[in-house]
Amino acid sequence: MRTEIVLEELALDHAHDIYDLTNANRQYLMKWLPWLDQINAKDDTKKFIETAIEESSSGDARKFAILYYGAVCGVVGLQQIDKQHRTAAMGYWLAENFTGKGIMTDAVTQVLRVGFDELGLHRIEIRCAVENIKSRAIPERLGFINEAILRQCEWLYSRYVDHFVYSILEYEFNVEGAGNVTPGTGTSHHRL
Repeated sequence: MRTEIVLEELALDHAHDIYDLTNANRQYLMKWLPWLDQINAKDDTKKFIETAIEESSSGDARKFAILYYGAVCGVVGLQQIDKQHRTAAMGYWLAENFTGKGIMTDAVTQVLRVGFDELGLHRIEIRCAVENIKSRAIPERLGFINEAILRQCEWLYSRYVDHFVYSILEYEFNVEGAGNVTPGTGTSHHRL
C-alpha cells in the first residue's frame, strides 16, 4: 500500500471536491459511465453521498473517496453487498489526469482488503465494458478471473455495450497474493 494513496469513507465533506472533479472530467467519464447525466449540480453529488452513507450504515455498500497526496481524484467502493452469500460488486472511477500512476490498482487492493478482511466476503466481482481497456487492466493486473461476457447489458447514452465479468475469491486474494501485485507488471508475488 502506497502512503500517498488514502481512502476515506465517503462523507458530505467530499461533496464539493467530488462534484468539481466529476464536472471537470465529464467528457472523459461519459465514455464509460452511464450516470453523468444525473449529476448536474453539487446537490446531486450530495444526494449520492447521502445515499452512500445510508447504504454503508445498513451494510449494503462501502464507498470511498480516493485521495492522492491529499487531493480527491476518484471514487471506489463495494456495492450490492450480499451478506447471505458473502458477495459484492466493485465499482470505481478516476479523473483523467490521475490515470497511469497506479492509483486505482492500489485503491482497489485496499478495498479488496476491506471486503475480505473486514466484511468477511467470499467473492468480489468487477464488471467492465469490453472496450474499456484501462478499467479492465485493474482486475486483470490483480489476478481476477475473467469468467463471462454479458452481451449488450448496459445502455451507454447512445449504444449498448458488452461487459466482461471478473471475479476474485477470498482465498485467491489472501493465499495467492493478489494483493501483492507489483503495479504495471501483472505479476503476482505469492505468499508462502
